[in-house]
Amino acid sequence: MKNIDVVTSEKMTTENSFAKKITFQAIIIVLLAACFYLYEFYMQVAPGAMQQDLMRDFAIDATKFGLLSGCFYLSYTPLQLLAGLLLDRYSTRVILTCICTTFAFGVLLFAHASSIYMAAIARFIMGGAASCAFISVLHLTARWVPPIHFALFVGIAEMMGAIGGYGGTEHVAMLLKYFDWRTTITGFAYLGFILAILIALIVRNQPAIHKNVQTQTNNHSVWFDLKTILHNRETWTIGIYSFLIWAPILSLGLWGTEFIHLSRGLEKTVAAHTVAFMWLGVALASPVIGWFSDLIGRRCIIMTICALAGTIATIIVIFFTNISTNTLYPLMFLIGFASAGQTLSFALVKDNNSPYTNGVANGFNNMVVVAGGLLFQPLIGKILDMCWQGTTHNGVHIYSFFSYQTAFSVLAICYFVAAIVSIFFIRETRCIAVWQKQKEIHK
Repeated sequence: MKNIDVVTSEKMTTENSFAKKITFQAIIIVLLAACFYLYEFYMQVAPGAMQQDLMRDFAIDATKFGLLSGCFYLSYTPLQLLAGLLLDRYSTRVILTCICTTFAFGVLLFAHASSIYMAAIARFIMGGAASCAFISVLHLTARWVPPIHFALFVGIAEMMGAIGGYGGTEHVAMLLKYFDWRTTITGFAYLGFILAILIALIVRNQPAIHKNVQTQTNNHSVWFDLKTILHNRETWTIGIYSFLIWAPILSLGLWGTEFIHLSRGLEKTVAAHTVAFMWLGVALASPVIGWFSDLIGRRCIIMTICALAGTIATIIVIFFTNISTNTLYPLMFLIGFASAGQTLSFALVKDNNSPYTNGVANGFNNMVVVAGGLLFQPLIGKILDMCWQGTTHNGVHIYSFFSYQTAFSVLAICYFVAAIVSIFFIRETRCIAVWQKQKEIHK
């Protein structure tokens, strides 16, 4: 283990390597990386708009459908740590180009899958490639954007991911009116290959004037980084909040369209449109929350408000069946707004960890964020099958409104527990890095 002087020297060197101002090149690079995050989010949530088609073509029930979608997170979740470690040490540009190409290949394989097993393998490949998507954006933002604007740019990246969630629900549902699901997904695969080419040509790892500085700060071991962040109590409390605040939106993104269709008697495209408003809420709230947090110098109070808002909105959507469609739209928007609270979890991770472990720390946090999809999407499917009353249509299981209410109850509980965690267990940093505070105290 390094002595304190060496570590402090590294921290100060890394601090000096931060960008001093936002340049046009920085904006283009960060936004292009965020475009891959948008793209992978399209494909991440797309099965929700194709539920009946996939269940029919692969002859599967709700449990297997949840597992098929969850295969994305089976690789996506554990590889977050590896993604952070790789990005701390190797070229972000090369990694982004490779994973975007691999992801597009997985999308193409899914489009041509002849069995549920091949489709599951394709989702697994997509998830593994996507594991670096958001962490890459964070990594490039930390290098190209001044620290004072970090939360804002993370919010913008979250907004783009949410636009992908919106499109993966709304646009895919619209395209399915004109094309079959295989043709639609094939088109998205070709878009991925084009994006990979653009990333290779445009993205750069960091401003040229900081290349030598970065080399000097990467001489510590992988295990030192990992051990450092795992021994930090805030890593776990922030991670728990992240998991709980994001699990509901991933579950509603997959199962919400059928639930709205069944409970309100709306057409599938209209039901998908209401669910898409949830992602619109994330898209609009993420940069606003990041900007407002930086402005007032607070993280936890905003995270608490988000969690409580999600609790109330989810309970109303699930249990109050007599609300109008016009009321349903703002409620779904509010659910998305609530989940956008996880944007600040990454700002808190940055505040609570030294710069040279940012990659692995953010990787760990993103791992627990997306673990909600890995655990809750199959869980909702399992609860639906346990409550299934034997009704089928064209060989597809049909689930009652009561079944959905029972399954979705756990989502409201997630939001409520997230509020408790943010109130009592997460330390407020006032938007100042902890290691910076400690350095000022020792002056």
